[in-house]
Amino acid sequence: MPAPIKLFSTKPSSSKPKKQPIEPLPKTFSENQAKKAIEALLNHYEKVKNQKEQEELIPKEENVWLVVNTKKGSTKRGLMPIKIQLPNPPLPPPPTTSICLISKSPQREYKDLLIKHNIKFISRVVGIEKLKGKFKPFEPRRELMRDHELFLCDERVLTLMPGLLGKMFFETKKQPIPVNMLRKDLKAELGRAISSTYFHPSTGTSYSIRIATPSSSNSSEILQNLLSALPNVISNIPEGWENILSIGIKTSNSIMLPIWNSNLKGRFDKSIKNQDKENDIEMSEEEEEKEEEKVTEQQQQQQQPKKKLISSDKSQIQQQKKKSSTIGSGSVTKKVKSDLIGTPKSKKVLKKSKA
Repeated sequence: MPAPIKLFSTKPSSSKPKKQPIEPLPKTFSENQAKKAIEALLNHYEKVKNQKEQEELIPKEENVWLVVNTKKGSTKRGLMPIKIQLPNPPLPPPPTTSICLISKSPQREYKDLLIKHNIKFISRVVGIEKLKGKFKPFEPRRELMRDHELFLCDERVLTLMPGLLGKMFFETKKQPIPVNMLRKDLKAELGRAISSTYFHPSTGTSYSIRIATPSSSNSSEILQNLLSALPNVISNIPEGWENILSIGIKTSNSIMLPIWNSNLKGRFDKSIKNQDKENDIEMSEEEEEKEEEKVTEQQQQQQQPKKKLISSDKSQIQQQKKKSSTIGSGSVTKKVKSDLIGTPKSKKVLKKSKA
């Protein structure tokens, strides 16, 4: 028997979405507002950092995230992240940032390849067989995720990552970044992957893009990365600036500080018109229902006298039947009694005999 044909794939596509042309920032976008938000965010980070140093033995490193909220979600979801080159690296250079490379099997071959190209900034190499064996239980996978800040993977095994790593890697924004391990200049390929940030297409209405690390970046560097990343991010969102609701920045544990908001004038006009149409439709439906009720009431009223006539005819017929059943029954009994007992004499005959 031939194998069944799969009309629809349940796996997300690894192809890149269609990119729109890069548009300049709108006139309503203020760089001063962005600078104020960055400075306020860094001041908040310093306060929280001092508290964490007193409470935690090894505080976790935080990142600065560019948050873009849209009016409508997308229907397409892809595994292939979109690389965005930044003027300043978003992560501290190794060995401060721990990097893990997920490779094909055998694992030893790719370790030797890194040694051959004199690549020393990769902290660990994990093969597919190790992910299927040693790191298959939940606890070892969670420890692997906590031990490394950035994950790279051979682009030939990218489609296997959701099933092998699980959703916790994607929820913490640590999904692997695909790299081409067949490049001749492998060191430059891995270096570009580390120094770039990435836009991950999703079906939601909010996107988060890492643009800096507050411990190793100042406000001017963060502002440069924000102004460089924002047009590239908007170009990869369906409908571009028309679909953008708001833009802000935040750290890993802070609230979002707004930078830009879209003009909401006329946004709800369509919904109001639709509500008016729905109300008109509901009114017309109510009128139709009332007319139908009137018609049914008239029909019921017309049917009621007919039912009364039919019931009166039936009662008359039943009464006639009762009468017919009782006719002659009394005379027959009287005759039988007279035959047996004799006919009684009337009172007049008795009076004459007495006289």
